[in-house]
This record gives sequence, C-alpha cells and structure tokens, in this order.
Amino acid sequence: MALPTAPAGWTRYIVKAKFAMGRDFAVLDPATEQQVYYVDGKLGWRAQCEVRDAADTPLYRIRGNLMGIPKEVTISDGSGAEIAHLKAKLFSPIRSQMTITMASGEEWKLVGSVLEKEYTVTAGDQPVITITQKWMTVRDQFVIDIGPGVDPGIALAIMWSVDRFVEQQ
Repeated sequence: MALPTAPAGWTRYIVKAKFAMGRDFAVLDPATEQQVYYVDGKLGWRAQCEVRDAADTPLYRIRGNLMGIPKEVTISDGSGAEIAHLKAKLFSPIRSQMTITMASGEEWKLVGSVLEKEYTVTAGDQPVITITQKWMTVRDQFVIDIGPGVDPGIALAIMWSVDRFVEQQ
C-alpha cells in the first residue's frame, strides 16, 4: 500500500526507531530519506530525551515522571524555558487520552490508540499533529504529519513522550 500524501500545508516525516537503550528515533524527510532530526532518549530513573536538529544542536529537552500517577512530562526549549507539560489520564489500551498544556496556557488533547501508534493531537477542535503506523510495513517505523505553524521539534517531543508512556504501561 502506497503512502498517501500529507494534507495540504502539513509537513510529513518518516520516523524510524533506532536500536538503543534510551529509545532513540531518526526522523527522515520522506522525499530524500535524509535525517532532519534525531530524538535522543537517555537512560535513567526519570524519562529524559533531547530533540536535535540535523546539525546535532539540542532544540528541546524532555524530562518526566513516568512511574507516578499521573504520569507527567515537561518539554523545555534549548535555553531551559518550559514549553509544554503533558499529563496522561489513566491508561486504556483501546482509547488513550492525554492533555498537553502549552506555556501560553493553550490546551492540546491527544486522543487515539497509542498502542497502535494511531493518534491525533488537537488544539481546540483542529488537528495539529497526526501519528500513524497504518501505511508502514516495518514495525518500528511510522509517519508523523505536522500541521501548519506547529514546530516539528515540539511535535517530535510529544511523540517521544507518548511512546515512553506506552512503554511504561
């Protein structure tokens, strides 16, 4: 099955899991298959990660508590300023929900099946990020579509956080 095109105005990336202890991802441009971002998960008691650009510059840092209830993650920019805070509701394998509070106070919602890597993040009622494994033939590979005006680094930080939430279940 061929990969359908991204919605008009959206940016698409192919995300490939790398074999690493901290849960790393290479983020590729689907047209060239060149790596444009790297999501570098870190080992430790707390969930930690860095989203890096192609020049290996850290753009965002993710740090969270995935052992407690509720599970929470904070996303900061390269200077350490908090950008977003994720909070997971009680886990359901059928339909998962998370709240993402941006530094501006705007709330985004994540709804979908995170176990199947099939979910959407909305701001208001408008989708801003979609993640799907539906069209991919390789198990640890999926598609992330990012809406206009959404920073890809933030979208990738959210994607990594959700992946870690699922791993900790």
